[in-house]
Amino acid sequence: MYQVTAGVEVDDDGRRVVCSVPLPVPPPVVFDAVATGEGISSWFVPCALEPQVGGRIVQFADPGAPDPTTGPEAAAEAMLTATVGEITDYTPPAGSIPGRFAYAERDWMGEGVPVPPWETSCEVTSDGGGGSVLTLRSGFDSDGQLAVESVDGSVAGWSQSLTVLAHRLTHRPADGVATVDAATDPVAMTVPELWARVSAQLVAPAAGAGGSGSASTGAVARSGEVGGIVATEAAASMALILSTPVDGMLELFAFPAGETHEDAADRAALAVRLYEYVDAPGGDGAPLGAAAVDVEPTWDATRWRTWLGGLHGD
Repeated sequence: MYQVTAGVEVDDDGRRVVCSVPLPVPPPVVFDAVATGEGISSWFVPCALEPQVGGRIVQFADPGAPDPTTGPEAAAEAMLTATVGEITDYTPPAGSIPGRFAYAERDWMGEGVPVPPWETSCEVTSDGGGGSVLTLRSGFDSDGQLAVESVDGSVAGWSQSLTVLAHRLTHRPADGVATVDAATDPVAMTVPELWARVSAQLVAPAAGAGGSGSASTGAVARSGEVGGIVATEAAASMALILSTPVDGMLELFAFPAGETHEDAADRAALAVRLYEYVDAPGGDGAPLGAAAVDVEPTWDATRWRTWLGGLHGD
């Protein structure tokens, strides 16, 4: 969907995910979407960054962590599972010169673990007709089992996130995005077991799920007051283009959850990340890249958590 292409590139420089997507807005808008905290937060995960070479980028990907914007204690707790990187390139697009944003995360497996830096870059070029092409690369300068497991395992996630970005920049480019993250408590199931139950609850067999509980792109998804169309699906996640209760996109995923690796092997939790399209305060109708706004969402985290509980029978 939205012509997102994604795969793995292996060469003498290492192993990386490579994703590309055409976008119907000019390069400066796309650059603001991929190279600012407000931009990244509106299609990926909550993010804060210093927009300069040598600046920090902090991303809060843990669905069970508290909202870091709600106070010092919440921010300190969220930082325990945040990823921190250093910006290595910050070149906004200018005329025919492509925009380029890149950063390196050195402790992506935990502080002090000896692994190569995980490097991510976004290049934004003009398509010659008023739109842009975004190319994202993410991985590191080595190959082997660690690279295969880590890099190859991130292909579906990057593809899903770029679909979220492409949908807004196509469907509601001039509007803001209010985000919500919510997660359930762990349940005594493996991730595949939990995901099979959730898929069966959410996607009707007549919509393309067969009897297996797996969805497919374009299938109708519906549970309670939440409904939409499956835009992408991976092994234990999917993105929905919502029709109700709000206009926006919803990422739904199951993940291993436990105090130890042994606990997490047979315990899983369910999480959502909502991107609700809202009127941007002071908006003038021009496309927005940095679109995350501080606007109350229609449903708060508690209400989304209740909905999640219904999907797996709590």
